[in-house]
Amino acid sequence: MVSVYNRKQTLERLDYYYQVINTTVLSKQNPASGLIPASVAITTHGNYTDAWVRDNVYSIYCVYGLALAYRRVDDTSGRAFELEHAVIKLMRGLLFAMMRQAPKVEKFKKTQNIFDALHAKYDTKTGETVVGDRDWGHLQIDATSLFIVALADMTTSGLSIIFTQDEVDFVQNLVFYIERAYRTPDFGIWERGNKSNHGQPELNSSSIGMACAALRAINGVNLFGARGGPSSVIYVLPDEMTRNKINLQSMLPRESNSKEVDGSVLSVIGFPAFAVDDPQLVEYTKHDAKKKLEGRYGWKRFLRDGHQTVVEDHTRLHYNESELKVFENIESEWPLFFTYMVLEGLFSDNFEQVEEYRKKLDFVTIDSSMWDPEHPMPPEDYNNSQQEKKKRPEMHRRSTSMYIPSDLHIPLLPELYYVPAESIEAEKKDPHSQKRMPNENTPLVWALSLYLLGNLMYEKLLSPSELDPLGRRFNMKGEKVDNVVQIVLLSESEELQRILSNYGLETQTVEQISSSFTVMPPQTLVDIYSALGQNQKLGLSGRPNRPIGTLATSRLYRIQGHIYAFTPQFMDVDSFYLNSDPDYLVSTFETELSFTNHHWTYAGRPTITVVLTSTMLGEPTTNDQAGPTTSNECLNAAIISADSAKKNLLNFFMNLRSGECNGIRVRLSRLAETLNTSNIESLDFLVNKPDIDWSTILLNNKKYHKHHYAQRRLNDSNVHSGTHTPGGARTPRRKSVFGGKLLGTPLDKLSDESYFQDVAAALEKINNGGISSFKLKDHEVAPNVRSASPIVQSDTSTPVLTSSPSLSSNQISEETGGDMLLSLTLGDPSQFDAAVQSLKESVNLYDQIDLLQYLASCKNLDHFIPDLDATMRNLLEEVYLKSRRLQYWSVARQASGLLAKTMPTLTNNLTDLVIRQKQVSIGSGSNEQLISTPLNPDALTKIINEQCSDDVREGPMVQEIIISLGNFIRTIPHMFDGILRLRTHYIIIALREEISRVNHLDEEEAIEHLMQLSPFELHSLLGSVLSSPGMCNDSAIMVRDRPGGLLILSKDFDPSRQQSIEMPSLALPPSKNAEQDGTSILVRAQSGGYNAGNFARTEVNGNVLPANTRGLHIWAISKSHKLVLEHASFDTHISIEESDELAQFIRKLPSGLIVVMASKDDFTEHLTQRAIDAIKSLGSKLIDDIKYRDSYVLIAEKDSPEDAIEAHKPANGGPTELIERQFAIVDKDDITPSDITQDNVGHFFPTSNGRWLRRRKNDGALNRVPANFFPRTWSVLDQCHGFKIGNHCLPRDPTVFEKTPEEFNFALAVEGFLGFFKDPAERQLAIEVLTLIYDVQQTSGPRFIDCTIDIPTIADAAIVEFWTKWVSQNKETFEKSPFFKHGLEYSANKDLARHLFYDLPLDDAEESTSGYLSKSIQHILFNK
Repeated sequence: MVSVYNRKQTLERLDYYYQVINTTVLSKQNPASGLIPASVAITTHGNYTDAWVRDNVYSIYCVYGLALAYRRVDDTSGRAFELEHAVIKLMRGLLFAMMRQAPKVEKFKKTQNIFDALHAKYDTKTGETVVGDRDWGHLQIDATSLFIVALADMTTSGLSIIFTQDEVDFVQNLVFYIERAYRTPDFGIWERGNKSNHGQPELNSSSIGMACAALRAINGVNLFGARGGPSSVIYVLPDEMTRNKINLQSMLPRESNSKEVDGSVLSVIGFPAFAVDDPQLVEYTKHDAKKKLEGRYGWKRFLRDGHQTVVEDHTRLHYNESELKVFENIESEWPLFFTYMVLEGLFSDNFEQVEEYRKKLDFVTIDSSMWDPEHPMPPEDYNNSQQEKKKRPEMHRRSTSMYIPSDLHIPLLPELYYVPAESIEAEKKDPHSQKRMPNENTPLVWALSLYLLGNLMYEKLLSPSELDPLGRRFNMKGEKVDNVVQIVLLSESEELQRILSNYGLETQTVEQISSSFTVMPPQTLVDIYSALGQNQKLGLSGRPNRPIGTLATSRLYRIQGHIYAFTPQFMDVDSFYLNSDPDYLVSTFETELSFTNHHWTYAGRPTITVVLTSTMLGEPTTNDQAGPTTSNECLNAAIISADSAKKNLLNFFMNLRSGECNGIRVRLSRLAETLNTSNIESLDFLVNKPDIDWSTILLNNKKYHKHHYAQRRLNDSNVHSGTHTPGGARTPRRKSVFGGKLLGTPLDKLSDESYFQDVAAALEKINNGGISSFKLKDHEVAPNVRSASPIVQSDTSTPVLTSSPSLSSNQISEETGGDMLLSLTLGDPSQFDAAVQSLKESVNLYDQIDLLQYLASCKNLDHFIPDLDATMRNLLEEVYLKSRRLQYWSVARQASGLLAKTMPTLTNNLTDLVIRQKQVSIGSGSNEQLISTPLNPDALTKIINEQCSDDVREGPMVQEIIISLGNFIRTIPHMFDGILRLRTHYIIIALREEISRVNHLDEEEAIEHLMQLSPFELHSLLGSVLSSPGMCNDSAIMVRDRPGGLLILSKDFDPSRQQSIEMPSLALPPSKNAEQDGTSILVRAQSGGYNAGNFARTEVNGNVLPANTRGLHIWAISKSHKLVLEHASFDTHISIEESDELAQFIRKLPSGLIVVMASKDDFTEHLTQRAIDAIKSLGSKLIDDIKYRDSYVLIAEKDSPEDAIEAHKPANGGPTELIERQFAIVDKDDITPSDITQDNVGHFFPTSNGRWLRRRKNDGALNRVPANFFPRTWSVLDQCHGFKIGNHCLPRDPTVFEKTPEEFNFALAVEGFLGFFKDPAERQLAIEVLTLIYDVQQTSGPRFIDCTIDIPTIADAAIVEFWTKWVSQNKETFEKSPFFKHGLEYSANKDLARHLFYDLPLDDAEESTSGYLSKSIQHILFNK
């Protein structure tokens, strides 16, 4: 580096580069269009004289860099002006070429169809198109994005490229064109899509990364520069930027499904994109690409790239099956990637990397004076001649003086170096050993431009800050920003505000906020942004009508000085039945809060505005009040008596006062208080839009709260919600609608018989508002009375998908006696009128929906029924509304399915899965539909409706599963480790089996329980299944989600936080007992009243079970299953009802359960004598002495009161002593031969008490595999003839010839092969077999297995050995047991043997599946 600035020397170097760039780049720029051809070469590989968008932008970068260098020295020669306007001319030439295709931009925004894309190349002379829409892979999002990146940088540096509002609007629409890159497969940077060149588009990291960079760069840039106004600013929604960033980070270092790595990622992690902000990911990606792709002459584009190799058949564009193996180790090497590495090093101050790759570039560049296109030579031959070396230009070095030869020498970079035909075999045997030849396309202007740009920066003629004026290189940060999320809570009415104030939750009403603020629904923001970029002359409509994400609604917006706040989309309780579940709403709020905190990168704090309603928190029940009451008292009573789910919602908002929510810092604020700390975005672009009446958009939505408030009061007036959803502890299960049994009706939801009459009256009062009244009769509580309505029954016996288009009749007699018997068959209209009459008389919500399903199978939903004065659609909507308010989730799902309702965020959640390389399948069998790319809402809804036709409830459930999976993968991505394919049908089976296994139900009962789960319960159950790997530790304790719940949770997934994961303050001191050996349960507990620490702690085998609420906490633990069957808390401080429920809870506990009781704060204020007697029945002797806010703890065994231990301390006496007790687990010696059953026979075998069976079942249903499974399986497949499952085979050839070990498509091929196993546990055993074969080969050395590996045969041999061994050890006992009346032979007990074998630990145990399988592998495959 020259220490003193030397203007003369600088000008000399600039003059040299001007001559070089003028000769190689500017001389080729068309004087009319401003475009530059990619090359002047026309070869057998194509015509390079066209103007590619990508190549043009890269080519002009060196001109742009030189212009900035001249600007720095205050040039007076006119060169700075000339160079700047050469850049402007090219950028405007590209702009004009694309603007001619404005209709394509408009169409593509809606379709994302590859044939609606902007063209990738244009005629150099005219800017017109040169090939047809279908004759080239035009959809190249990276090219369009690169143009936007350059436009943002160049505009910021002072170049005036955009002149008119029409051009501004077009660029804004280009933003909409690329903003969904994260879900849009394209043809990629190499224009061919899939590496086999079959023209199949893929999601490409390089395209997504460049789009991410473009969105970040152009956001907020005023295209008119310092002279522009609000209308010339480009806007990008933050959620779109975030989605692209998340997808990019999840894909890297992989380029696409077919390319496990690609050199193009260098353009993403460094110049020009700087798209990755994780420094570790940048280094990992760079290292992975370098290790796999780098050679002496450059980098391979990707593995097995046949482009321009001598063995490639140039007469066809595509490759044949298994042909790709031919290109291995002889792929062409591109010097282009060395230039990226130099630039990346210069921008990151990694000068060691800069020097390394400049030396490599010196080797591969060819001096223009020596280049002979007719007689190319390897670069070694140029360098070997001393005379030729002297001809090479003397380039300036950091510590050397400057020398410029009199004649111009231009360093040329070939497009690529290939292996000549005579060296092919030698290169394959010894990679990187042979000389390579440059191809005809020399120089590649793209590569030369980046090379010269690097030289300008290296010689300090240009600085990184000049080339990156937006500072995007500083995006990379090592530490996470600690954000504070501001939450504004508003009450829908003053009445609700007063009640919440009594609970210590301060809110404002919408009317009370400052007149300078307006709160509006998220749809208003959608409408506003739809005006962005509208242009009638160009036929552009602006942003498509798509939902707005949470990040966008976490801003405040200003229009002409007025501030607007928008409520988040996820709080729209009317959008779908999911949000009618308060627990689900809490879960969603926590998820979105976490997402917002993690991805907020903008100035100011995020601000989430929420409007609280009485619907969310509890409804008034005036009819239950004795005597006159005020509405305020009524609402207060409703909130106190609200069901547990709504209490959870209220508690959630109250807990936000603590300033923390799941580790996220939050602050409750008034809206006006957030003004100085929020991020505020201007929407003033609306004001100057002549085509937009922005005031009307806002005015149309100002009635939002008034309208919705009225509707909520209409829908929810006098609703009395029960305490649990159907399927819970206090709600009878509904029998299968298609199982031939009468439907049981949940009875506890309605204690107020006049509920629906009151709602109907309210409807009549506002009927002039356009809302029709209820037409069906009210749902009546009629215990022990058979329904008079007919039941439609299926003729199929399968319990999973219970309905069928062809249904047999089943007659049900009416309770009134002697009336006509009615039989119905779906699709048979003969009983249509009779069904209508039954519907008129029906007072059962379940029967109403069944009858409506029958009617809908006969007529169109818009068919008008005169007897009911309504269409069938309106009647279904009525039942749907009632079921949501009553929380009858099975009915809600059935009605939703019949109405074909779709959750607005469904496609977004599907996209979140597939962009993270998770395939999603819908349906089963031969009709199973695999989804590996994002779909639009209509296409996805069509697939769901077609594939889920057997049971109308399955469609909505599939939607719920996809939504929950999307939420999980955003917030707990490690749950999906090892999972590539998510098959919704098999996930439903896994959920059903989970319920069946835990609750001892048959399949029919289990599926009905599943359908009646609340959305949150289903979400929790799915999370429990996904977390199964964490449930196999012998010391682990599993917990039910709630009293009487159907779900089992673990530390890996505990949505209610019933186990402590990262709460060291809850941990108890070490136990005085010895370490547990798995044969006992150690229970420890301690309590602290309000003045003694205010806590309740329980620990089971080292697993802490925290208690977060006031009152008395009870845990009921099974000794045989290490399972916390029940965890309930009772706030007997505030409610006598809670005290009665406590007594009832204790009485209903089965005998023999371990019962742990601990108090927090206080529990004596309303503790009744009935509850005290129940506690005494457990063995308590101190309960009568407990006073206000004392500390109390108890450990007992139900029906063994004499063994109870307890501790008590007065309120000011500190916490209780830490008490502990050890319980022995049931052992086989406790089981007599006559008592052996299916449930306890496992005690005679070394099983894991069902945990490993559960894990294998769940992991099999989820298609989970261990780390590095697929590359290892590739190695095994490469050493044998193939794999076999019954009649199905995965052959070695062409699989390993066509696919590389870490290629995603190979993983999908293995997934498809393993899908032939019907039993999920058997599938997991096959994975263990393949893993063990790999381990054996690694231990003993690779050797070819001269056969096709029969995986089931290996597994069967291991199971036979296991069964024989343990039956012989227990033979005496088994022979006396009636359970084995058919003998002890394996053939007679095959299913039992498999069941027990699948429950063995994987390894690290004396008896494991690995041990038996290893012996079987050695015997069958290696004859040992």
